[in-house]
Amino acid sequence: MARNTDYRQERDKFYIITNGKNTEKSYFELLKKKKSIYDIVVEFQNEDPIGLVAYAKKYLGTANAVWCVFDIDYTYEENRLIPALKDAFQNGINIAYSNKAFEVWLISHFEQCEKAMEIKDYPEKLEKLLAGCKYKKKYDKSDRDMLEKVFIPKYKDAVNNAKIVHQKRIKEHNNLFYGTNSEYPIWEWNSCTTVYKLVEALKLQEK
Repeated sequence: MARNTDYRQERDKFYIITNGKNTEKSYFELLKKKKSIYDIVVEFQNEDPIGLVAYAKKYLGTANAVWCVFDIDYTYEENRLIPALKDAFQNGINIAYSNKAFEVWLISHFEQCEKAMEIKDYPEKLEKLLAGCKYKKKYDKSDRDMLEKVFIPKYKDAVNNAKIVHQKRIKEHNNLFYGTNSEYPIWEWNSCTTVYKLVEALKLQEK
């Protein structure tokens, strides 16, 4: 009986592996307070996408799901994106990406983030959004209190907004290439994020 219980507990594990030490790790640690049908484990690993996926393999076979969270940034140009995506696909590891960075997901808590931006543009954009909701502090990616009070309560809005943008990009791509099943060029889709897929997979339960 103990062995069956241990196996069931392992299969309830939901691993989120991210190379975002401050924002991403804090965000998902706060989000899991919403409760889930899974036992959510959030880990930080100081690795590029290839290293992140390689690390995540250690949990395959025992966890219910394993997700890697990272930014597209310049990983495509540096040949660190495609190998990671292929390795993840071949091993059943899920990927939640943001192009160019996780701030696209944060912006999605307020609106559909479609305008192409550089990383340097994100803080100013987020500060304008924060001012609109009367948050007294400036945007600080390491501010856990800000994440908890402003962003986490709006996670459902982020899911809806990010999903709309992502599905729009897919439709545009399929129309352009006549419905081809070729790999979607996510590195070209600035701004876009699939973090919403991860959040939906968590099956959060409101208190």
